Amino acid sequence: MINFRTGALLGLLLAGMALLFAQATHKPAGGSRDQESVMAIGKLEDQMRLAALKGDASWWVENLSDAYMETDFQGKVTNKAETIELQRSSALIYDVLNLSDRNVRVFNGDTVIITGKMTAEGTFHQQSFSGDFQITRVWAKQGLEWKLASSQATRIIP
Repeated sequence: MINFRTGALLGLLLAGMALLFAQATHKPAGGSRDQESVMAIGKLEDQMRLAALKGDASWWVENLSDAYMETDFQGKVTNKAETIELQRSSALIYDVLNLSDRNVRVFNGDTVIITGKMTAEGTFHQQSFSGDFQITRVWAKQGLEWKLASSQATRIIP
């Protein structure tokens, strides 16, 4: 069973990725191929953010790698099925997802690593949550499609 903190963070981390590209200022140095990769991931993250805000789990079904793994701020590891289960639940509601201090790197045209700070507020099972997190996301190109392969978050202690 996914506990409050784990579930809330898992959902927030996935939803927050969209803002990284909406606010991204880093331009990859690898040329047009890298720019195309950044643009493709930006679209996917925008779609993910909207899906999270609407409570639409279909985005996660379509866009997570089958081998997807996430490590939450408590060190708990969850997989694709657990992530989809959380997104299908009506327990998670987002009020605020803001990202800053983001950095985007493209490797070999088929891997994108994103880091940034996420500020999140919302409710999980009607309990309020909020906080700041340092996040890392890994996107991998599988055939012709980009898939979210991994996510990690660390709570920032004030």
